[in-house]
Amino acid sequence: MADMTETDVRTGKRKSSDDEVHSHIGSRLKAYYDRVLTEPVPDRFENLLRQLDAQSASQNGQEQG
Repeated sequence: MADMTETDVRTGKRKSSDDEVHSHIGSRLKAYYDRVLTEPVPDRFENLLRQLDAQSASQNGQEQG
């Protein structure tokens, strides 16, 4: 954005090279996060989630009773 003129700064216009860079970064981030979403959940997290569910169910049972 160092190549932007004062008018460009006021109007929010960017040079096309900035748009290309932002698009490339966005594409790479999306690809990275898509890969992360397909990775398996580690066993320790699954165990923790089960414990939290059990604790929540126990608390809900006590509140209703």
